[in-house]
Amino acid sequence: MVSATVRWLAFIAACLGSASYVMALTTSGTALPYMQGAFSAAPDQMSWMLTSFIIGTTIVTACTGWISMRFGRKRIHMISLAGFTIASLLCGLSSSLYEAVIYRVLQGMFGAPLLPLGQAIGTDLFPPEKQGFVISALAVGAASGAVIGPYVGGVLVELYGWPWVFFIIVPLGTIAFAAAWLFTRDTPSDARQRMSWTGFGLFSITICAFQLALNRGERLEWFESPEIVVEVAVACFAFYAFIAHTILARRPFFDRGLFLDRNYAIGSFLVFIYGALNFLQLFLVPVLLQSLAGYTIAEAGYLLGWRAAGLVLISLAFSPVADKVSPRTAFIGGFLCMFISAWSMSQWTTDVRHMDVAWTLFLQGACSAISYIPIAVMTFATLPQRLKDEGTAVFYLMSTLGTATGTAIIYNVLSRSSKVNQDALGAQLSAYSAAFRQSIVPSFFDPGLPGGLATVSAEIAKQSAMIAYNNCFYLIALVTLATIPFALIVRLPKKR
Repeated sequence: MVSATVRWLAFIAACLGSASYVMALTTSGTALPYMQGAFSAAPDQMSWMLTSFIIGTTIVTACTGWISMRFGRKRIHMISLAGFTIASLLCGLSSSLYEAVIYRVLQGMFGAPLLPLGQAIGTDLFPPEKQGFVISALAVGAASGAVIGPYVGGVLVELYGWPWVFFIIVPLGTIAFAAAWLFTRDTPSDARQRMSWTGFGLFSITICAFQLALNRGERLEWFESPEIVVEVAVACFAFYAFIAHTILARRPFFDRGLFLDRNYAIGSFLVFIYGALNFLQLFLVPVLLQSLAGYTIAEAGYLLGWRAAGLVLISLAFSPVADKVSPRTAFIGGFLCMFISAWSMSQWTTDVRHMDVAWTLFLQGACSAISYIPIAVMTFATLPQRLKDEGTAVFYLMSTLGTATGTAIIYNVLSRSSKVNQDALGAQLSAYSAAFRQSIVPSFFDPGLPGGLATVSAEIAKQSAMIAYNNCFYLIALVTLATIPFALIVRLPKKR
């Protein structure tokens, strides 16, 4: 029998691990402008700091269940915490973008088990009648990393430099490791567990080749580059082989029965889209605020806290009534709020006010809390019990894969749109333009005067980037709106 003190200390260890992972995911966005300057990198190159972490998470999430059962939950949890903490330290010590990306992949790979294992450890500590409280507490604990991380990380980065956005994770990871070592109960390992290494290898190759093509395509002019052609070909072949292996193999990597369930197939698509959309503003907004709107990193971190506040407050308010609201209705309401938030962001200018940033981010956090629960309910509504464990792992996997894909796509859109806008705006201005000859614009913008050309070029670059961000938010809003009808084709079981 575990004492109440040990139970709560083990629960705190699970919450700290989850909070550390979420902090690593959410705080890095605030430091991107500083890292971009330190590494002399372009915006599309800096997207690797986000997608590399998510790629590492995606690959290891796919086999977290097998690793845990094969080697024991406590052992894997401790290895994950130790590796995650060391990788975070190495990220802060990186001297080049390539080093930082490699360490971010390791950080994502070691951090991948922290959320699912944290939930498994937490739910095992308490009786069934308290499971709702446990899951809500774990969600709030994880969200606390998103609340505290951006602001504290922003202040530390402004005072001491960008490496501190990673160094801040080290003490949390160390405390979580010590608590897990002392208080977490072990589960027996099962040497009989087997995994389809062929399926896992094909799946990993598909993900890596696909993400390489997405992240490097814009820089290499897409299919004009032999590298992109090869990466797309490898991704297509590996995906085809993975599908064939799933259909024909006696022991496939994913159980074939999962996607034969209509609701699960639709729900997996919805959580993929949810993952693709949910974190994009979190990655785009801090860079926009610092590079175009003149906000400091501390101010950007404070404003990002409004998103986390919306997530936590609405999670606490919605959880007690979630069972009384139709999942379809809750999903539609959540995605409509996400559409309103993104559409409002698409109207921003370089003079955007604090209040406009705060309420749109709060609404975005609130809708992410409302949308996730009905997606999970609809996905597992008709799935057989024997497939629940594997189905949960694949559900998490589709969400993280969506995040990686959405991040890569949106940074491509941002880079391409900025270039197109800059060419279009630049073509309208010359020393002979009517706007200059008729003194419609201030004289210091006149390219015919000393310093005027540099001033005009800087302003064109700034406005081109702002329009590109507006286009990204437009795209997020339109995809959100287009996803809503899919909830209407889910078949919900009748309540008894």
